[in-house]
Amino acid sequence: MSFEWVSYFTCEECGLERPSPEVPYDRLGYAVCPSCGAETRPAASATVDASTPVDG
Repeated sequence: MSFEWVSYFTCEECGLERPSPEVPYDRLGYAVCPSCGAETRPAASATVDASTPVDG
């Protein structure tokens, strides 16, 4: 008996849930919701202080 782990994608915009292999990804590797087109990218930092490198 074999067992296969399945990772799921859940869209935060519309709530669609699908197995990850059924979800398209953009050229940077972030999931794109097949229902509403919302992209799942990390949020940008809203604050910059002296300890944050400005040029990356």
